[in-house]
Amino acid sequence: MNVDLIALDLDDTLLREDLSVSEENRRALAEAESAGIKLVLASGRNIYSMRHYASLLGLDGPGDYLICSNGAEIIESQSGRVIDLRLLSPELCREVAAAIEERGFPWHMYDGGTIYVNRRTPWAESDSRRTGQPLVQIEEGEGFFAKGQVKFVVPGEPEAVAGLLKELAALFRGRAEVFTSKPYFLEVLPLEADKGAALGRLAAKLGIAMDRVMTIGDAMNDYTMIKAAGWGCAPANALPEIKAVARFVSDRSNEEDAVADIVRRIALGRESAAAAG
Repeated sequence: MNVDLIALDLDDTLLREDLSVSEENRRALAEAESAGIKLVLASGRNIYSMRHYASLLGLDGPGDYLICSNGAEIIESQSGRVIDLRLLSPELCREVAAAIEERGFPWHMYDGGTIYVNRRTPWAESDSRRTGQPLVQIEEGEGFFAKGQVKFVVPGEPEAVAGLLKELAALFRGRAEVFTSKPYFLEVLPLEADKGAALGRLAAKLGIAMDRVMTIGDAMNDYTMIKAAGWGCAPANALPEIKAVARFVSDRSNEEDAVADIVRRIALGRESAAAAG
């Protein structure tokens, strides 16, 4: 296949439930690199919780990039230099926080490797454990709002989050991106801060046409990059909405090395994930 770049989601795609990267997935990605294919991690996580995986996969050298915070940041992996940044304005931060609080929900912000919350919740505690970032409850967010933010995360029961999604999407239409990254996480980001838009900007910088890009993802925050790529792909555990727009869906889940299966079948043109040689 004519694939020059592979963009990979982390959680529930490349990563197993225990947050590990399997040896099979690592080998397949190394094979893709050896074939001259560029690899990019594209996650809702920030750089502080992505660095470990970039290092593990050898994607922390010159010319390596990370798409972080669902596309709000594109970062040079080796130096940590931000080359593309989208921020919610201070005024919009205040409005978003007020809208969330008025509806009885808590919120998270991410700053300097710390998760700041206006209320501690089981979801916040889980987020801290999964990303390895300390959790700090704050009384008010004005000091953070004043410098702008890349995103707000709103945790809650999936049914409640689905209802809030409709309200906030309507309220901030044309002013912010509103979507779910997990059924229990709603996110509010700046306009054009989504994985598809960020990937398009990075591909243009690298001189790679989007029809020669392959993406792999499972959740609604992957939707735009699945649609934007020439080869949008998904693991078997992906949401139905993602499978519906994917060009190829593996019959393997993230627990069964779906990334290796997809990379070998599509990018390397082999018969199966087991066909490594």
